[in-house]
Amino acid sequence: MEPFKWGQIVKFHTPNEGEDPNHLYVTLEIFEDTDRPRAKIYPLNTGLSFPPISTVFVEVLEVDDVHTNGLIKYLRISKPNAATDIDKISL
Repeated sequence: MEPFKWGQIVKFHTPNEGEDPNHLYVTLEIFEDTDRPRAKIYPLNTGLSFPPISTVFVEVLEVDDVHTNGLIKYLRISKPNAATDIDKISL
């Protein structure tokens, strides 16, 4: 499944050699204005004060359903008044 919504937890389906295949990212923005859609992604758990935001092709990403669903459930429990924003994050 390809990410088409902001706020989804994603990972690279074929990471480069030497990269952690389980490293997770959050999609910040999706650009569908070209033949090959792109996504701005933000790395999670890097330990950096200001992790880099990267723009990559959507076709190289896959949605991590388990972590995305966990994020949605966490946000619904911890921020019940933000239901309208949370509903925009979906699979």
